[in-house]
Amino acid sequence: MFTEESLSFAYKFPFSKYAKEIVSEEPAPSGADLNRILRSAESRLEEAFSKERIEYRNLKYGKIDYVIGYPYCRLLVSAMGNRTALFRYIYAEANRSKEALESGTPKEIMRLSENLGLKLSLNKNDFAVAFNVFLNYMSEREDFNLSRFRLQSGLVVLNRYELSELLRSAMIKEISRGLPIKAADIPKQIIEIAKGIKPPKVEMPKVKTGSGSISWIEQLLNTPIPDVRHRVVNLVLAPYLITVKGMSVDDAFKSISSYIERCKELDPNTNINDSYIRYQCEYAKKKGRRPLSLEKAKELLEGTANLW
Repeated sequence: MFTEESLSFAYKFPFSKYAKEIVSEEPAPSGADLNRILRSAESRLEEAFSKERIEYRNLKYGKIDYVIGYPYCRLLVSAMGNRTALFRYIYAEANRSKEALESGTPKEIMRLSENLGLKLSLNKNDFAVAFNVFLNYMSEREDFNLSRFRLQSGLVVLNRYELSELLRSAMIKEISRGLPIKAADIPKQIIEIAKGIKPPKVEMPKVKTGSGSISWIEQLLNTPIPDVRHRVVNLVLAPYLITVKGMSVDDAFKSISSYIERCKELDPNTNINDSYIRYQCEYAKKKGRRPLSLEKAKELLEGTANLW
């Protein structure tokens, strides 16, 4: 039988081994209980899609429903067959747990890190993690650069906020594990319910027509897209930032890297890496390359990147 402490931990971190143990101990819901849990899971997905987050609520009652509902959320979002929906949910669930972590005790933080396979050491108000672990779970935030952190005996020293960002990255990987679930492993009832869930809308840039206009590239840079391809970087972004805007290679590299990371919030799967981005920026500077016009971009990138 689980304790109140274990239930509270599982409610905050429904992907943890404690949550899995609780789910395995509880009888499978059926009838009205199953319908209630499925409606709750559906509401969580809708919240994730519309707000890009699931709010953490410090409940006194109903924690067990959230814990049991977690695997049903995974089934429902997998049944939708929509990549944007899948990754929007993963990030929203991780953000919820990060929010819960902010009020957690040092003991709870250590417990979570152990669940995630991260070894931490506690030193007064700071935490220390092995260098290789830090590199493996570095946050996507621009300010999360190794050069700004204190190194001590082969360990990276982090304050509570910095650690929560590191753990968020680890939670994203943990929540992603096993997703999407194969259709053959999803009950028919779940598949039918998933058909009625609206996937998240992805707002694409509303571009201006006109052969001389480049404002569409600025709009593109302000609007992450789920389908990022190499041609967008080398034919549009790098030439625009280097040749048109006159940025240095380093500044253009940072701008494109930041954009790609924001695109990963919609779909993290991309082969674009730092080496490729820097090479394209250097090539654009060396050749004085100009970006494609809107008309040419539509012609060459049609079917490659969902921009229009």
